[in-house]
Amino acid sequence: MAAPDARHSGAYLPLALMGIAVVIFGTGYWPTAVAAEHGPPIMVTAVRVATSALLVLVTVLVLRRRLPVGSVLGWAALAGVLSGVVFQVGLTESIARAGAGNGAVVINTSPLMVLALAWLLLRERLSPIGIFGLLLGFGGVVLMVATQLGGPIETSQLLTGCALGLMAALAFSFVALIVRRISGRPGGVDMVGFIAVQFAVATTVLVPIAFALKGTATTDWGSDAFWASMVWTGPGAALAALLLYLTLERVPAAKTTSALFLVPAVAIVVEIARGNAPDALALSGMVVAVAGVALATLPRERTDPILARLGRDRAASPPSPG
Repeated sequence: MAAPDARHSGAYLPLALMGIAVVIFGTGYWPTAVAAEHGPPIMVTAVRVATSALLVLVTVLVLRRRLPVGSVLGWAALAGVLSGVVFQVGLTESIARAGAGNGAVVINTSPLMVLALAWLLLRERLSPIGIFGLLLGFGGVVLMVATQLGGPIETSQLLTGCALGLMAALAFSFVALIVRRISGRPGGVDMVGFIAVQFAVATTVLVPIAFALKGTATTDWGSDAFWASMVWTGPGAALAALLLYLTLERVPAAKTTSALFLVPAVAIVVEIARGNAPDALALSGMVVAVAGVALATLPRERTDPILARLGRDRAASPPSPG
């Protein structure tokens, strides 16, 4: 029997890395909600980011990765404030206030924001399918939130949580544009070193603020549930981020990021399995939002043939009478 083609087998490695990252990201919303029951969100965020930074630093040393210098170092520091501080704080607050399922859907609208920002700031052209996905995704979020007003989650908490989730998504969207800007530089950029600077900056900012604002008395440091959640959402999430960046080094960014629409889908399934299933209308809004993100992030090499085929079919169809 012929031996398997090594190149063919290697093609599955990025898929496997991306799959692991999606599962870790998608199952991290519930542990974040659990941790927020044992400490204030800002402290939960600071501990999560600090433990993540340790794992990333060890990875850089073991793999002998290069840290960014010059202007790339400045971009990495800015990305650290946006993704490690604004995004991480917004993520925790959104989950603590609006719930894991709602937070997961709202936060993962970031691909839609990337498309909108690229169109506004970079004048990138949107395909008709991308525009439809953009409208569908945000429409799904509106439906999801509107159907829960007056429900078990206090309305003010729900709206505040969703607003903070959108803030987090916007911050992450700017980071995505920064990564897109620097990745095309001659000689490339070591993305593992880049993310290490992000976590280092975030830790430097968050930890002093968290302890200054909340101290140590408001956190249940002896809780096993707290530390188990920290392991999964700290080093575990850092591992997922590293896998994501390693995947970006092997396959085009469009193909990689298009798989991230599965993250909120995993989070919703986890919530349903935990017995926290939303009602039918809210679930419909979640599904519509996820579908919108999926459509909007389809790579152009997939959408262009579909649009071309539709155009040919329309041209070949006989004109309607009258």
